[in-house]
Amino acid sequence: MIPALERGDFSPQKRIAPFDRIAISERDRRIVALARQKLGETTVDFGEAVRALREAVEELIPAGRTFVLGIADLTPVVGSLVSGVGITAGAEGVILVRMEHDGRRTTLGRFSP
Repeated sequence: MIPALERGDFSPQKRIAPFDRIAISERDRRIVALARQKLGETTVDFGEAVRALREAVEELIPAGRTFVLGIADLTPVVGSLVSGVGITAGAEGVILVRMEHDGRRTTLGRFSP
């Protein structure tokens, strides 16, 4: 875990890790990479990011779906029920988080470019 990233802290003062340093499974990494590829190099809003994530999941996982995993700062966290990895809107754009079953969340890094 990167020390600057703390559980439940979405403040803009925290450094957001680059994608290649995020500790997620290989399958989640492939999904996130494909979703980011679909978005291109432009900054997008949360709705566009959710669309790209959903499309990537559907392409890479047979019968794959995304789910609302919880709420972070009044914004839904959308992602995988299995791994708890999802996306939400943060002060620095769309960010990748991990939601635990007890509702705790950990900021993993930046989702959008």
